Amino acid sequence: MGEERPFRPFVPVQEEVRRMFHELIHQPWGGRRAPADSQWQPCADMCETPEAIIVEVELPGVRHEDVHIEVVGDALHITGERRTTSERQERNYYRLERNYGRFERQLHLPASVVREAIRAEFDAGLLIITLPKRSRGATERP
Repeated sequence: MGEERPFRPFVPVQEEVRRMFHELIHQPWGGRRAPADSQWQPCADMCETPEAIIVEVELPGVRHEDVHIEVVGDALHITGERRTTSERQERNYYRLERNYGRFERQLHLPASVVREAIRAEFDAGLLIITLPKRSRGATERP
């Protein structure tokens, strides 16, 4: 007979707490968890300067017309699609690591961001979103 494993009922809870702690510490502006209908989720970097918060999203193989940026409440929604070709679908692949289809990223916006002044540029597969911050003397939005 095989070796008997001890019953460990709290392991799933510990793993979930560890995951939540990791997201809180390393992804305070929003996690990487994809919605159920998304097939992939592009990587995003976010940094802060004295004047703005800058978001850079890797979108290789995505056309700029297939990317949409929208502010809803306190969230920045980035959605789009990386399309495949019929030629690609007809091939027999030995290895397939790139994901295709719809994607979505949602990032929380701090109150200091001036939503009306958000700028975006798309260059060589990199989406750069600049989120200007209010000056310290400006009044906060309601």
